[in-house]
Amino acid sequence: MRLSTAVFLFTACATLTLSGCVDAPPAPEVDAGSDAGTKPDAGTNPDAGTTLSSATVTASLPAEGDKDVYPLEMHLDTSGEKPLIAFRKVLTLTFSDTMDTTAAQVTLHDRTDTTAPARVLTGTWSEEARTLTVTVPRTEESTRPLEVSTHYALALDALRDAAGRALAPSTVGLGGDVSLDFTTGERDPALEHACTHTLVNTPESVTAGRTPFDFPPDTNTGHVRYAVTLRPGDLGFGGYTGFISDPENPEHVTLYLDQEVATAVTNDTAGGAPVPSVLAPARSICAGITHTVTFTSEPGDQIHLLRFGPVSAETFRFVLERE
Repeated sequence: MRLSTAVFLFTACATLTLSGCVDAPPAPEVDAGSDAGTKPDAGTNPDAGTTLSSATVTASLPAEGDKDVYPLEMHLDTSGEKPLIAFRKVLTLTFSDTMDTTAAQVTLHDRTDTTAPARVLTGTWSEEARTLTVTVPRTEESTRPLEVSTHYALALDALRDAAGRALAPSTVGLGGDVSLDFTTGERDPALEHACTHTLVNTPESVTAGRTPFDFPPDTNTGHVRYAVTLRPGDLGFGGYTGFISDPENPEHVTLYLDQEVATAVTNDTAGGAPVPSVLAPARSICAGITHTVTFTSEPGDQIHLLRFGPVSAETFRFVLERE
C-alpha cells in the first residue's frame, strides 16, 4: 500500500499516547487480488429465482460520488488497559426496503491502485434492518484505514432484501451499478491535532459575558479546549469572551467548534473595529469538531472580543489554536 506523507502534529500538551492510532446467500466470486475486472452479475439469485430487489439506496455517508472524503476518523479506544487514540472510517448506507440482516458482507476495492487486494468487511444492520454500518479498520500495513487521494468502490453484491433478492445491477442511489463510489482527499495535520485535544483534554469551563462591558473571560490560550456557557436572551443564547493578540507577531487564529455557532470578532483596542472572520463547516474527522471560525489578529497585545450567538444551545465547546 502507498505510504502517506501527511505529518501528524501532536504536541506535549496531549496527555495520552497515540496508537496505530452470518451466513449470507453466496455472492458471485470476486478476485481479491485484482480490482480492474467487471463487477459480479447480480441477476441470478438462488433464493429468489431471477427476480431482483426493488430496494434503492436513499442515503449514504459518504454520498455516491463524493470527492475529498477524509480518509480516517479519530476516536478514543477504551478497549485496552489505557485509552488510546485510534483511526477508523465508518461508512453507512440506508435502503428503502427492509433488508436481510444475515447478509452483511461488503467488499472494498481500491480503484486507484488495482494491485491492492480487495477487503471483505462485515457490516452491522440497524434494528429496523434498513441501515448498514460498515467500520473500516486500519490495515496490517498501515495505521490508516484508507489511503489519501484514492478512488474506492464498496461493492454491495452480497446484500439481499428481506425476500432474499439481490440488488439490481443499476440500483438507484449507487450511480448506475451495485457499488458505493467515493474518492478520498488529503489529510489535514492541523485539524487532526485539534481533534486530539477534543479527545483527551479536560475542558476549561467559562461563562460568557452578557455584554462587552461585563468582564468577558479570556479564551486565548492555544491548545486549550474551552466549554462556554452562554447567557439567555430574547433570540436565544449568546455572550462574549476575550482574546489578546501576540505582542510582536500577527497570528492566524482558529476556533474548532463542536457545533455551528454564529461568531463575530472585534478589536476592542481599536475602538471595536470589526475583524474579518469566517465560519465554515469542518471536514468530518472526529465527533468534537463540526465547524471552524478563523481570523487574523494584529500584534501588540490588542484586546479582541468574540461575540457568540444567538444560538439555541446554552453551551458549546471549542479548541483554540493560534499560529
